[in-house]
Amino acid sequence: MQPGYVEDIEPSDINGPPAECFRYETLKFSGRLEIKDRDGKLARFVRRQRVRFLEDGVSVYFDRVWGDGVLFAGYAARHMRILDAIPTRKGYVVPLALPRPFARGETFDIETERRIVGAFIQESAYWDSAMSAPTQLLTLDVLAPPGLHFRRPEIIAPPRGDFDARQRARLLTFQVQRPALDIPYRLAWSWK
Repeated sequence: MQPGYVEDIEPSDINGPPAECFRYETLKFSGRLEIKDRDGKLARFVRRQRVRFLEDGVSVYFDRVWGDGVLFAGYAARHMRILDAIPTRKGYVVPLALPRPFARGETFDIETERRIVGAFIQESAYWDSAMSAPTQLLTLDVLAPPGLHFRRPEIIAPPRGDFDARQRARLLTFQVQRPALDIPYRLAWSWK
């Protein structure tokens, strides 16, 4: 799998805001998209994100959700309470109440799961993720349903970070260290 680079991104966009603008940093983000059926109508996305808090008293985490299809066919956050789903220009921001206020230096695992309906029904499809806080490691996995295979997979991303991408029969895996802020890293493919 070869990376495709987004050439028209200005360096200032890639660098993003300084780390002190965030109340946490991401140590590790792992996202797994599992497309459940051969016609791409049903999918499940599970996210595990270990964060380290940079300030005392942090009690709310903001999850950004965007994409195609019905995004909230089901949404759950482990050990957190959903406060709202705020529409934005490109999706939603979901404020999540953390189980308690956290102190500077403490870590917590953010775990969310959601069902997605109707997003992967076209012959060409994609999945992307963007990090809004400084991140050490971003990993995305996409799992095809039994009987389907990825054709011509590619990574569309800014030319920054240490990439690793792999393809197995039904699994695409992409990993980048220190991804750019607020810029999507996309896995794109066609179905066989």
